[in-house]
Amino acid sequence: MTMITTAFANATHDSQICFRRLLTAMSEPGTRVELDRAGNFGSLSAGCTQALLTLADSGTRVWLSPTLNRDQAVLDNLRFHVAAPLVERASDADFAVLSQADLACCEALLQDLPVGCEEYPDKGATLLIETDSLAQGVELSLSGPGIPEVRRVRLGQLPEALVRYLNEREVAFPLGIDLMLVCGRELVAIPRSTRVEV
Repeated sequence: MTMITTAFANATHDSQICFRRLLTAMSEPGTRVELDRAGNFGSLSAGCTQALLTLADSGTRVWLSPTLNRDQAVLDNLRFHVAAPLVERASDADFAVLSQADLACCEALLQDLPVGCEEYPDKGATLLIETDSLAQGVELSLSGPGIPEVRRVRLGQLPEALVRYLNEREVAFPLGIDLMLVCGRELVAIPRSTRVEV
């Protein structure tokens, strides 16, 4: 039995609003934006749902962490509304979504995701991570393009592997992974060009 739910009420209008907010998040790293144009698909948070509705399509490959990959409502709705191919290996993904329930597999995921190459740096993946808060928890200082001086953010209870990855990024820009931290309907982006200090 399929469990198709409503996506954007007005696909064109709502996706444009979400796109502008996601653009703000990416161009002003650490800025919290709210995605409030649709609800969740099964156990996939409303923020991640709307990000995929806006950015993914039939030409982008999506990897889901184990908890999400076992949720038939998530699978049915992504296939119906987004039509993005769902891949089994993170190394094949353009977008990856890590459920809060699967944060323990973060270290392996970060090692597997594509970071692009010199000829095609745009092939680096975008990783959406569900977190428990964007107001408490691990504090990071962000600097770089889109940030006047320093912007401090709190990103919830993040796994140590993710904090270490952000602090030590071994891959030089323009290669790398773009991150979006999502709590409910709110989202903060940390693009690969951003410098991070714990």
